[in-house]
Amino acid sequence: MSGLESPGPFARRRVLMMPGKTRYVHLLCFLVALVPVCLAQGEAAQDEVGPIANALRNRDFAQALSLSQTALARQPGDYRIWTLRGMATAAMGNLPQALSAYQHALQLAPAYLPALEGAAQSEFQMGHDAARPLLLRVLAQRPDDPTSHAMLGVLDYRKNNCADAVDHFQRAAGVIAGQPGALTEYGSCLAILKRDEDAVAAFAEALSVDPTKREARYNLALAQWNAHHAEDALATLQPLIETTPVEQDALALAAEILESKGDTPRAIELLRKAILANPKNVDPYLQFATLSYDHASPQVGIDILNAGLSQLPNEPRLYLVRGVLLTQLGEFTRAAEDFDTASRIDPQLLFLGVAEGLVKSQQHKSAEALAEFRAAVKAHPNEAYAQYLLAEELLEEGRPEGSPEYKEEVEAAKRAVKLDPGLVAAHDLLSTIYLENGHTDLAVEHGRAALALDANDQQAVYHLIVALRKTDQKDQVPALLKRLVELRTNAKTDQMTGNRYRLFEVPTSSSPTLP
Repeated sequence: MSGLESPGPFARRRVLMMPGKTRYVHLLCFLVALVPVCLAQGEAAQDEVGPIANALRNRDFAQALSLSQTALARQPGDYRIWTLRGMATAAMGNLPQALSAYQHALQLAPAYLPALEGAAQSEFQMGHDAARPLLLRVLAQRPDDPTSHAMLGVLDYRKNNCADAVDHFQRAAGVIAGQPGALTEYGSCLAILKRDEDAVAAFAEALSVDPTKREARYNLALAQWNAHHAEDALATLQPLIETTPVEQDALALAAEILESKGDTPRAIELLRKAILANPKNVDPYLQFATLSYDHASPQVGIDILNAGLSQLPNEPRLYLVRGVLLTQLGEFTRAAEDFDTASRIDPQLLFLGVAEGLVKSQQHKSAEALAEFRAAVKAHPNEAYAQYLLAEELLEEGRPEGSPEYKEEVEAAKRAVKLDPGLVAAHDLLSTIYLENGHTDLAVEHGRAALALDANDQQAVYHLIVALRKTDQKDQVPALLKRLVELRTNAKTDQMTGNRYRLFEVPTSSSPTLP
């Protein structure tokens, strides 16, 4: 992380999700695999089961469905026929009805493996976490079943449970081989767990499936960069750097790598190329400004940011970063004006790149996150950090002062401070809340409290600069601006540079399949 860390989560790069929900198991392969199992369950009523199974083998699903209906009229308690009916119905695309048939079979025979697998498959394809207990019941009978492990890996990935996801993906190695979607999720979890070399292998395999996929190529380059293989990463990115239309994410990553190697001119060239390709994308402007700051060339960065503001006049991050560069030039009045503008456009804008300790709705839908935080507070009412997280999520809701949510937000933040007076993030949060709603004195109070606890708290310094300009204590602002410059200059890297980038999920021309 460089001296001028771009504010907000804009510089982070994560997995690019492919459109729609990914189907990881090809239904027809799954059905054909189960038919012999269904036939092997005894000889009784074989004359009813055999024709249905043969129709399934021959992909004549309409015939299989018709035969199953006739057979069930004579044998309504035959769980095998219900299972085969589920297979035929699923193959014709009606997953809810297929699930109903499988569930009926399981009521008759709760341990019947083909029905368990069919029900799990249907729940999984509909995106329901109800597939999980069914898959665990399958594994109780077949502990090494790779397809079940593959689906559990996907479910754990969706729940951000990467430790378990990686374990399941490893057990499903033969099944996910050749499946770019599953390999991408596997590699993403490996990267999250800082197993960068293993992530390189997973992404390399995903790229080998289809070398034309730009997302797969980008993911491999990012993994190589995180694993400190800069030259390999640049070589992997080269086709994306030269492509038309421009691949802006690839240009940004390549610029970061080149800068780390001391090749600033080429890094700047790529960033200019990205800006020209899409003048309304804020990220290249901010990355360019970072280079300008690091190389003590603030005016160059200011010129670029001015160009960005001509395209994005209401982008608060451009004002915020320009303000930092202006402090580097010693133009404190203009810098403070930019901070005021940034605060006016977005009162919740964080000066730091990512709020300390924050677990937010990047990983949850907002309503789900709020419900989780409220449940945590109810379960642990005397835990300061739980109160803080609830207040932070409520702040994200943006409810007006006087609303029940606003009152809940303030009370949770105040309780967090009361429970743990040393929780800097809670003081910063209260300062943000009060600054946003015009309670300047309270914003100053909590900004000073945060700074007293952590003399290097840039968020507190930023809040005080904005707030004190609205009081009769404006004479303190120049010293705070100088302090801000010192903090930015002396900031130490606390995370891998590569973690500022996101991975991309690989879209496929058709749904990936697991044999």
